[in-house]
Amino acid sequence: MSTAVSAEQQTAGGASWRRPQSTWVVPLVLLGLAAAVRLWDLGDPDRLFFDEKYYGRDGLDYVTRGVEEERPAHPPLGKWVIALGIQVFGYTPFGWRIGVAVAGSLTVLLVHLCGLRLFRRTAPAALAALLVALDGLAVTTSRMAMLDATLGLFVVLAFWLVLLDRDARRHARGPDEPLSRSLLGSRYRWLAGLALGLAVATKWSGLLAIAAAGLLVLGTELAARGEGLRRGTRRAAVVAAGGGLSLVVLPAAVYVAAHAGWFAHYADSYAGSRACEAGDCAAGPGDRLETWWENQVDLVRYHQELEATHPYRSDPAGWAWLERPVLVYAESCTSAQQEAGECEVPPGTAARITLVGSPALWWPALIAYPVLLWRSAVRRDGVAATILVPLALLWVPWLAAGKPGYFFYLVPAVPFIALGLVRAVQVGPKPRLVGAALAVLAVAAFAFFAPIWLGIPLDRDSLDLRYWLPSWR
Repeated sequence: MSTAVSAEQQTAGGASWRRPQSTWVVPLVLLGLAAAVRLWDLGDPDRLFFDEKYYGRDGLDYVTRGVEEERPAHPPLGKWVIALGIQVFGYTPFGWRIGVAVAGSLTVLLVHLCGLRLFRRTAPAALAALLVALDGLAVTTSRMAMLDATLGLFVVLAFWLVLLDRDARRHARGPDEPLSRSLLGSRYRWLAGLALGLAVATKWSGLLAIAAAGLLVLGTELAARGEGLRRGTRRAAVVAAGGGLSLVVLPAAVYVAAHAGWFAHYADSYAGSRACEAGDCAAGPGDRLETWWENQVDLVRYHQELEATHPYRSDPAGWAWLERPVLVYAESCTSAQQEAGECEVPPGTAARITLVGSPALWWPALIAYPVLLWRSAVRRDGVAATILVPLALLWVPWLAAGKPGYFFYLVPAVPFIALGLVRAVQVGPKPRLVGAALAVLAVAAFAFFAPIWLGIPLDRDSLDLRYWLPSWR
C-alpha cells in the first residue's frame, strides 16, 4: 500500500478506515437515525406530562421573565435548553421538547467519536452509538422536556475531550518531560472542564463526572512513565493541582456564570420577589451573591429531605437489570370520553410511555461488567479501565446514597454501558459475529418496544406483552 493511501486512511486520532467516506458517512447516518427516532411525532403527547409540568413551565418563565417564578430545584442550564426551543418554536409540545431532542441526538454522535478514540475502529464505535441511539431510556428521556438527556450530552462531551487530552499528551510527552506540562495538560483538558461546568450547571449529579474525569487525567499523566517513587509522587501532586484548576475551579466558574440570568433578573426570582415583599428590593451585588449562596444551601437541604414516596422511585441496586422503570404517561379512551368526543387515543386502545432501557443493551451488559472489571484489574486493559471509571462513578454513588431514586438518573451512564458492552464483545470470542447479533437485537428490540417508548396506541393486550417483568407494571 502506498504512503499516500496509508495517510488518507488515518484520522486525526489514529483510527484506521477501509473507506475514506466512513469518516463522515457513518457519523451522519448514526446522527440521522438518532434524530429520526427522537424527532418523530415529537409533539405527541400534546400537553405537559410527568416532570415537563415543572421544566416546561420553567422554560417559559426563562423566555418571558429571564428566571423561573417558583423556587428552583435544579441549576438553570438544562432549563435554558428547553427555553431556547420555546423561543424558536413557541410554547408548544414541540417547542419545549426540541432542545432536549437535539441534545439526545448529538449524544449519539459523541458516543461514536468516543468509540473511535477508544477502539480505533469504525465498526465497534458505530455499534456503541447504535446501541445508544436505540436504547429505550436514552430515547424516551430525549423526547421529554427534562434535564437528564442534556446532562448526558455534556458528560459525554467532557469524556470525549478527556480522550482527546489523553491522546494529545501521549504524543507530546517525552521521557524527561518537565512537571509543568503535566500541570496544564492540553487545551482539551480545559475544554473538558468547560463541558463539566455545563454538566453541573444542568444537574448537580454532574459532579460525579468531574470525579471520573479527574481519575482519568491522573491515570493518563502517570501511566507508563516508569518514574521512581519520588518523582512519580511529585508528578501526581502536580497533576492533582492542575486538575483542580481545569476540572474543579473552571467548572465552578461556569456554574456561577450559568446563573447570570438569576442575578440580572433578581427582582423577578423566587428569592428576590420575597425580598421585595419585605421592602428590600434594592439589593446590591453583595446582597444578591449572599442570597444566591443561601439558595444553593437551601437546594442541598431540599434534595436531602426529599421524601421517597413516589410509586416509581426504586432501589438503585435494581437499576442494572431494569427492575423498576418509570411510567410517565398513560392514556386510554373511556366510554364517557368517547361519547363526549374527548378521546386522546382511538377507542379500544391505550397509550403509555415508560422509561425503561432496552433489554438488548442492559441485560447483555450484566455479563460485560465483570469482564470490564477483570480486564481492568488483571489484564491492565486501558480501554476497559477508561470506560469502567466513568461508568462506576456515575452509578455506584447512587448505591452509596442509601435511599431510593429514579431509574432515569442513569441516563448519563447509558453511553458508557454501551461502550463497555462493545469492549467486552471485542475481547471475547467471535467479536464480529457477536457484534452483528447485538446490532440485530437492538433493532429488533426497538421495533418491539417502540410503542411504550414513543407512546404509540395499541390495544391493552398488545401493550401488556411489552411489560416483561411484573415490576414493570
